[in-house]
Amino acid sequence: MQLRRLRIRSFRNFRDLVIDPFPTPTVIVGENGAGKSNLLHALRLVLDPDLPDRRRELLSEDIHDGSPTLAEGAEVTVEIELCGFEDDPDARSELDGAIVSVDPLTARLTYLFRPKQSAALLLGEEEEAQPLTPNDYEWTIFGGTDPSNSMLGAKKYAALSVLPALRDAESDFARPDRSPLTRLLRELPPSQTSIDKTLEAIRNAREDLGRDSNVQRVADLIRARVTTMAGPRLNLDPSLAFIGRDEDLLRSIRLFIDPSAARGVDRTSTGTANVLYLGLLLEWLGLRRGALNGEDTLLAVEEPEAHLHPTLQRHLFAHLLAQSNRLLLTTHSPHIAAVTPLPSLVLLLDGVAGSEARVMSSDLLTAPERVDLQRYLNVNRAELLFAQGVVLVEGIAETYVLPALARSAGFNLDAHGIVVASIDGTDFAPYAKLLGPSGFNRPFSVLTDGDAVDTENKEKYRRELGLKRALDLLTVLADADTADTYEEALGVLQEQNLPGTGGSRMGRKDLVTTAAGFGIFVGPDTLETDLAPLLGKEMKATFNELANGRRRRENFAKAVDQVSAGSSTAPQRDAIVSRIERDPVSKGRFAQRLATHVEQLDLPTQIRKLLSVSAEQAVSQADLLGLPGCGPLLALLDDLRRRYENLPLVPTLEETSGSFPGEQGTST
Repeated sequence: MQLRRLRIRSFRNFRDLVIDPFPTPTVIVGENGAGKSNLLHALRLVLDPDLPDRRRELLSEDIHDGSPTLAEGAEVTVEIELCGFEDDPDARSELDGAIVSVDPLTARLTYLFRPKQSAALLLGEEEEAQPLTPNDYEWTIFGGTDPSNSMLGAKKYAALSVLPALRDAESDFARPDRSPLTRLLRELPPSQTSIDKTLEAIRNAREDLGRDSNVQRVADLIRARVTTMAGPRLNLDPSLAFIGRDEDLLRSIRLFIDPSAARGVDRTSTGTANVLYLGLLLEWLGLRRGALNGEDTLLAVEEPEAHLHPTLQRHLFAHLLAQSNRLLLTTHSPHIAAVTPLPSLVLLLDGVAGSEARVMSSDLLTAPERVDLQRYLNVNRAELLFAQGVVLVEGIAETYVLPALARSAGFNLDAHGIVVASIDGTDFAPYAKLLGPSGFNRPFSVLTDGDAVDTENKEKYRRELGLKRALDLLTVLADADTADTYEEALGVLQEQNLPGTGGSRMGRKDLVTTAAGFGIFVGPDTLETDLAPLLGKEMKATFNELANGRRRRENFAKAVDQVSAGSSTAPQRDAIVSRIERDPVSKGRFAQRLATHVEQLDLPTQIRKLLSVSAEQAVSQADLLGLPGCGPLLALLDDLRRRYENLPLVPTLEETSGSFPGEQGTST
């Protein structure tokens, strides 16, 4: 049996949350406050047989802020649909009254919290109307679509077991009534022959101990003391013996972490104890599912990463999530998210009317795209699932330079949860699908090289590869008319040769502006040459620190100066890139060192110099896009800062009044 669909209305974070389909296994991720724990509690209202009934009686704080209040006649529902029990006669019998579909066979259970009938009638009479209290409410769990079809017993079969985030595994192991080892031994108890032999040995040992002189003396001392205190009328004759019942045998078995049974669980780390606890519980649940009349339990674990080393997190949960089990996790760990199959991810987001859930549809990505993205998240940047904003870039150089440029303007990307993620290539479309409106719906931008070159007639389509990438993204993010218009203009553009004296093709600026409106920022050439007009001085200083030889340094400085001067030719731009790519520099190493210089820069002042504007004049995104080389990159940072700090990248004096130079808008 598995959970197929979930709907929560008017409960805590959720005004009307629908997760359909509900994946199995499930990993729920989201920022703090998005409602991960509240979602688990909503499931407990329907399915957890161990949840006391008094906790199903909701309070005012359990009602969603945008819904009618408890005083106004609130109604809360948690509706789940279950499937996968066609071959289980007991389940079909138990859930017979809850069937809502036969293809596939699906049962619906609903927790309903609402005013009692008498209170509801009173609420409707205006002259007698008065605020309702919790005492005016009732709850039920019903099957199918009829609230009168009470099915309170169904939760004993289709059950949910929750391990809280702040569990104390060591303490639970020490208490037989809470230890998963005790549960496991009850499912696989020792044979009766072994029990009888052990009890007989215990009885013999007990008699031997009871005949010990010191034990008898202790019993005599107790008897004498009590008689002296209370007199002979109390009729008390104490003795000492040693218990040895069947149940006591199981409860007395303890788990040790070494073959010699010398070191108990309390002698290991908290993380190891949690792994043992989870392993025993999963084994017990597996046995229960296979037992006659056993429960088909869904196990939910809150924040299982607690106390676990990142490497162990990845290995352990890669194994567990690959199993055919009914496991549900909530997590903040990018290491667990990284090994989670994409279809198993549920992303909770804060929405205008309450928390929303995003699940990847089965047809969103092609099979190769899904495999590639899964590998990317596993190896590189699963953090983008937790980010407030994402900037997708081609390579590692941008991941060094962009945050440094932002900091030099007083804008801290990390403080706003913005992740700069390299995809190590140029195929951005699958990432746009995953993060876009039809996927997880996360705010994201793209920065890509323009790669504007001249080619033979038969390869004209390759003349503006950056703008072609933007077209691929527009087919995902924009309407069909916008994409078609863009494609037509791009075709015209690609017919032109690059100006022999440098510069760009006629009409290119319009296409760059259109793409920027959808968060796609296309540079003219490649990162290093695009930065030269803005960071020429810093680039030369960086190269001098990394490269040996006076001639090499002079040639690099000459190439930077030529590109910084304005319109440059392809050979001049190639001279910069070729020198950076030679050993012992490399693009990544160069960008890493360049970032150190960039952070010391007063970026707003530098930009104003390029634009020849004063500190009183506003600088728009269009102004930045028009800058040679670095314009799209700066326009991207401007777009981010306006969204997250409501400030432009280059604020006026009025907008930065009260801030220290270089710290405008800095968030901590």
